[in-house]
Amino acid sequence: MGGNKKRKESTPSVATMFRAKEDGRPSLAHSQADSGSDSEGSEAEKTPATPLTKEDLRAMLREISADIKAYTAAALEKQITGLKKELEVLTSHAILPTIKAIFQSLLPNASDQELYIERAHRALRPPTYNPNTPRDIITKLLYFPVKEQLMKAARAHQPTYEDQQIHFYQDLAPTTLKKRRELKPLTTALIEAGWRYMWGHPFKLSVKKGEQLFTLHQVADMQDFADHLGITLRYPAQDPNQATKETASRRGGPRTLPTRPQPKRGSPPTQPEQDDMNT
Repeated sequence: MGGNKKRKESTPSVATMFRAKEDGRPSLAHSQADSGSDSEGSEAEKTPATPLTKEDLRAMLREISADIKAYTAAALEKQITGLKKELEVLTSHAILPTIKAIFQSLLPNASDQELYIERAHRALRPPTYNPNTPRDIITKLLYFPVKEQLMKAARAHQPTYEDQQIHFYQDLAPTTLKKRRELKPLTTALIEAGWRYMWGHPFKLSVKKGEQLFTLHQVADMQDFADHLGITLRYPAQDPNQATKETASRRGGPRTLPTRPQPKRGSPPTQPEQDDMNT
């Protein structure tokens, strides 16, 4: 009796088992499945990873080094670009007082407001240009009449800076500058003759001889213009050997004159041709 009572208390009834299932308690099958999955996960965790070889480590190091170099190069390039911009700004601000002092020497009665400079910077030049050659400075004034007064005063007084003569030019189109360079033989001859000339807009060159004013409008008329003024064009000196080579290249290379066959011994001399007799 006592043993049966203890067995009844330890064994749950069917209703109790049914209520436990409804409450969401895991059944025996579920508990076995969960225990199986846990065992599989623990086995996977216990599986050792493939070790890295020296070649793998070297490849990773090379990749990291390449990334560091690329990042460093990009950062340095960006820093250099920023420094160049700052240098350009500082250079532009540094030349402003010098330019303004030159303008004030030409127009001493002009006020600071009239001589207001909107911007000024050095002109660009190719990388192969001689660094010792002076560079042009492009300046933009606020007032156009003041600019015209400065150009007129510069032609009259020939300003200097640190014992160096300063030349004032209009900021012209590349085609106009090319035409002016083509007139270099004429302008050189005029300077050597002591004659003053003036450039006109958009392209013309005027020379005053006595009370007469002569104007050139076309580069092709340069020789006739010089003959009319009685001056000789001054072309730049050229190496004679280089000139001979250029002439030969334009003619298709050096030519060899045909040689006349020599008469044999004992045979009468040949008569000269008509062309040779005329020469």
